[in-house]
Amino acid sequence: MKKQLIIIGNGLATMQLLKELDHQTDYQVTVLSAENVPHYNRIMLSSLLAQETDLQSITPCDDAWYQERNVQVLLNHRVTHIDSESHCLSCENGAQFNYDKLVFATGSRAFIPAMPGTQMPDVLEGVMGFRKLIDVDFMQEVTSYYKKAVVIGAGLLGIEAAVGLVKQGMDVTLLHRRDVLMNRQIDRKASELLITELQGRGINIATGHGPVGLSGTPTEQGSASSKVCAVELDNGDKLEADLVIFATGIVPCTPLALASGLVVEKGICVDAQLQTSQDDVYALGECCEFEGNTYGLVAPIWNQASVLAKQLLLLAKDEISPEDEVPVYYEETFATKLKVSGIDVHSMGIINAEEAERECETLEFNDFERSVYKKILISDHKVVGAVLYGDVADSQWYFELLQQERNIEDIRQELIFGQAFCETS
Repeated sequence: MKKQLIIIGNGLATMQLLKELDHQTDYQVTVLSAENVPHYNRIMLSSLLAQETDLQSITPCDDAWYQERNVQVLLNHRVTHIDSESHCLSCENGAQFNYDKLVFATGSRAFIPAMPGTQMPDVLEGVMGFRKLIDVDFMQEVTSYYKKAVVIGAGLLGIEAAVGLVKQGMDVTLLHRRDVLMNRQIDRKASELLITELQGRGINIATGHGPVGLSGTPTEQGSASSKVCAVELDNGDKLEADLVIFATGIVPCTPLALASGLVVEKGICVDAQLQTSQDDVYALGECCEFEGNTYGLVAPIWNQASVLAKQLLLLAKDEISPEDEVPVYYEETFATKLKVSGIDVHSMGIINAEEAERECETLEFNDFERSVYKKILISDHKVVGAVLYGDVADSQWYFELLQQERNIEDIRQELIFGQAFCETS
């Protein structure tokens, strides 16, 4: 009889785990999804908002794909209770399941800071995060009668949301507390090029100040509910807004794990095999925490899925021999890429020498007329970081140099010009 593998959540982490498990025959896999739609590629939500793609194109697998892999996906099955002693769980709709192995892939929710207008029971209409398909549906619906949008937070997601909304015909302001857009990924010079590009697309940029509250107006005569009408800033200014999108970070979804008795800090704590504090229970993706780190990029989640799939297949064996290699997850450096059509921004490793914990040498190439900027950071004759804007053709090569910790002294003079110059020098 097949062992029962239950996965809670139907996002990117779950999809990658299913791909890694491939056509395994040891488990009957059941995916329990709280949403009412099949798995979609959340990375592409900004492209969906910008109407550069459609839902069918970002729904990668049909029913036959799941059937071939012994996978049953149940929509509208929100898990509400887990009994770890009896290895069973219950759903909001009354369904119950037994499991041999259980995986939390519950993802994350948008972080919306506490301020007037964002807290229950006084949340204003038109205030939201940007994480799910229903968020895109709502934004596309209201752009016909909401005219002014403020996107708070100019990280990857905020910029993508702003570009998508301006394509819907809205008057969009991108608000960022710092002076540098994407300040965790790029430096000031790359940010200046990015600001120029976004302004050229019709997006208003407001930096250096943050929100302290939201103003509202009654939705109708005598109504208790109110609609957002402005964002109040810490310098006393106000930005008019019919729609306010918070892109100010994410929070791991952990209430179910907490209620189940798992050890939870920022996320669900896991070890190097992605096991939680309970036997037979695992976690991966944006809901988990490993060695104090939580996750918002896909690259580490892909690695987690690979490790967990190997671990689950190893545990499915009748007998584990000393020769069996136990998979181990460990932290790596990853590259970051902005997913906006016509804007190429990549970064990796250390991005500012002055903020590094070791001495770094900086190589730069600037061609602002062509909107091209490249910066490579070197320490101990090795690439330790890079920021690329406009020309990202050598991004993967720089990333490999960084990961391999290759000594680049023999190609240092040509390094900033890319792989082709270094290989022919």
